[in-house]
This record gives sequence, structure tokens and C-alpha cells, in this order.
Amino acid sequence: MQHLLKRPGYRLYPPDSPEAGALLAEQGLGPADLKRALARLERVEGTQVRTIVGINEDGVFGTSRADWRPDLPQSCHEPFIPLLWVKIRELLGRVPEGSTARFLEDGTVPGDAHDFERLAS
Repeated sequence: MQHLLKRPGYRLYPPDSPEAGALLAEQGLGPADLKRALARLERVEGTQVRTIVGINEDGVFGTSRADWRPDLPQSCHEPFIPLLWVKIRELLGRVPEGSTARFLEDGTVPGDAHDFERLAS
């Protein structure tokens, strides 16, 4: 897997590729977890991810268009919906509510030393 991370550029791996599977496994997730997280995202936030466009080291990227493909008309004008790994874990209840907001605010990853210091004060 290390060789994939060192290639230049920002890559998205197809959701059914070995690379995407390895990235999910590194996060302790499987396809069923991802499906549950997307269902909860729709229930809780009203955001519908109908097609997973790709997966990379940052998270999962989808679109609200069902059966999206890059060769469809206007496909590149549709916004991608980025779901960071911390967001997916939050949707699954594996990290506390608000973890994504904290991460975006100051880079705190749930369980890192700064998180524990803040809880202690």
C-alpha cells in the first residue's frame, strides 16, 4: 500500500478497486460500514450520496446523482460530496459527536494527545 501513497497528484480510486478496499481496511471499515454511514448521513443531514465516485487517503467522495460516470453530460459540473474518514466514523458512532467539526477547526483527531488534554482541562 505504501507505494500508492507516494505517487504524485491527488488520486481517487474506484470504490470496487483493490486500492479502495485496502484504504477501507486501513480505517477498520468494510463496504457494509460505508453503506450504513451513507444511510445515516441521509437520515440525519438530508445529504444523499447516490454514487461513490472514489476513495482515497482522505476519505470517500460521492455525488448525489445515481449512476454517475465521468463521461455523462455535465458530470464534471456536479459537486462532489467529500466525506472525511472522521466523518464516516462519526456517522457510525465510533467517535464522539462533533469530532468532524473539531478536526476541521483545529486538526484534532479523536483520541490524539490534544484531545485528551482538552478533556482534562
